[in-house]
Amino acid sequence: MAILQAIYRPQTVAEAMQLLARTDQRLVPLAGGTRLIGQLETRALTGVDGVVDLRLLGLGNIAFDGAQLSIGAMTTLTELLEHPVAGALASGVLRTAAQGEGPVNLRNAATVGGVVASAEPDSEFYAALLALGATVTLHDGKGSSTVALADLAAVVGLITAVQVPVTDLRGGLARVARTPSDRPIVAAVAVRGAGVERVALCGVAAKPVLRGAELDPPDDYRGSAEYRRAMVEVLVARALAI
Repeated sequence: MAILQAIYRPQTVAEAMQLLARTDQRLVPLAGGTRLIGQLETRALTGVDGVVDLRLLGLGNIAFDGAQLSIGAMTTLTELLEHPVAGALASGVLRTAAQGEGPVNLRNAATVGGVVASAEPDSEFYAALLALGATVTLHDGKGSSTVALADLAAVVGLITAVQVPVTDLRGGLARVARTPSDRPIVAAVAVRGAGVERVALCGVAAKPVLRGAELDPPDDYRGSAEYRRAMVEVLVARALAI
């Protein structure tokens, strides 16, 4: 594992941003650690002097105001899928997608903000947030701003919350994978309601995208680019039919 010089545990977002802005050390944020720890252990991520532990920032709450869920960035996937409103949203599609991120021990550690920041190409949870029209709140050290997840080109600053509108939607998720417990090769998440139809895809670009975006599927041992493209409309049709 990479040798770290320091672990910082700030108690406010402003303090965390001051630490991450330091130029005398290269510090990275630590949320659930499900990806970062592995990168440090295998030295896939080098040149890191220390981590900024985000656990004391008070970002682990879920609030529902009757129209929108506001999910703190440090909320774990387990906490989210057990939440009565989040778990039932759009026929339970967010719960199903969260379960697809990995086994329970991973879901107990992985955070909503971490999944969004990582934007892994095969993340069904990220795709579900896209389909649900989620927005993301970021803090840049000076103040907060909110942007649609679909428009989030890169994470600049610290993710503090993710918002999901709560409306009367039906949802469906369709996937192909090597085994039922594997992460998907390709997946489609669809939501439908009054005047709304959104479909998000994962496994076909550098990160999950909404249907209609340019696709650039990988060509690897799990599936060729041609196969992944061929599965898109099949899975879209299945997701919309659920």
